[in-house]
Amino acid sequence: MRSLLIVGAHPDDETFFAAGTIAKYAEAGVRVGVVCATRGERGATADLCSIEELPGVREQELRNAASILGVKDLYFFAYEDQKLLAASIQEVRVQLVQIIRETRPQIVITFDPNGANQHPDHLAISRFASDAIAAAADRRWYPEVGSAHTIERLLWTPPKLLFRLAPDADLNNEPGIDFLIDVSSWREKKEAALRAYRTQLPGLGKLFFEDPNGRRTFSQEAFRLAWGRRPETLPAGDLFET
Repeated sequence: MRSLLIVGAHPDDETFFAAGTIAKYAEAGVRVGVVCATRGERGATADLCSIEELPGVREQELRNAASILGVKDLYFFAYEDQKLLAASIQEVRVQLVQIIRETRPQIVITFDPNGANQHPDHLAISRFASDAIAAAADRRWYPEVGSAHTIERLLWTPPKLLFRLAPDADLNNEPGIDFLIDVSSWREKKEAALRAYRTQLPGLGKLFFEDPNGRRTFSQEAFRLAWGRRPETLPAGDLFET
């Protein structure tokens, strides 16, 4: 069975850059998992809850979005928003290795080493994901959490996010866009998943619904190849393309 794992830092990270891709592959029968390292407790509340209630609210928002998109496996870690860089790499590693060995993905998607926008939690989860992927492939690491598994590709967010590119940008010749996924048929699911994040909707709405350049991501999503087999044609239209 084909399997895809998204490794993010906050509720809404997965929807922000990969909602259409998740929906597309989930509908095609791919097992899709999402890891969320924090509950985003330092985010906005949009006056919908107290700051004390926010972690639980944001967790439920992610659960709602995941249900819309067809995510099969959802994992929450207990780290604090904006403090992920301080987490024990040994502790994070064993959790991620166990998930990788349980779900056995061909493809893992996470933030690039720049964290997409230099958010410290994004930087941290990118580093943690790369570390765990290497460890998961080595049977000497944590044999008690499953047999070794080597993924086929690690994908990152592209160096320039689609809504930051000029409207007339030639995406086929843009370096770092190695996979360009047509998600136009899953536009409604992406919109619904974004709207599931009610506490974050004022910011997400401006970016995705009000900005014409942001709305382009309802038709296309892009990823950069970190390592693994490079497709013969770039950008490829299928994450699993050989």
